[in-house]
Amino acid sequence: MTVLPSPPAHAGVVEVRGEVDSASARLLADRIAHARLWFDSVVVDLSGVTFFSAAGIDALPTDVPLRLVCSPAVLKVLATCGMVDHWELHRSVFLALAAEVAMDFTATSAIPERTLRAAGDHRGAS
Repeated sequence: MTVLPSPPAHAGVVEVRGEVDSASARLLADRIAHARLWFDSVVVDLSGVTFFSAAGIDALPTDVPLRLVCSPAVLKVLATCGMVDHWELHRSVFLALAAEVAMDFTATSAIPERTLRAAGDHRGAS
């Protein structure tokens, strides 16, 4: 399991490969907690997970926003346990990070004057 910084700079990716079972679930929980210390937003890339036990669900916090990229094995367990709605699910790390950028853009473009100036509407107003 690795933790990687990704653009935007305040987002981190926890990349997981192989099996997540009762022996490795604690490591996953620790890596997510560590990433939450350093990054405002965390994406957990589970696309390379071949086996995901119910213990893996306990490693995923539900009290903080978390974006997941799931392999079919992970998605099957989440759906079977009725946990799909607890996290944001994305098809790829790229799309999960893009969702973060889209949210940032809408938050920063809320000033109408700057939006009009950027669009060139100020030229016609005399």
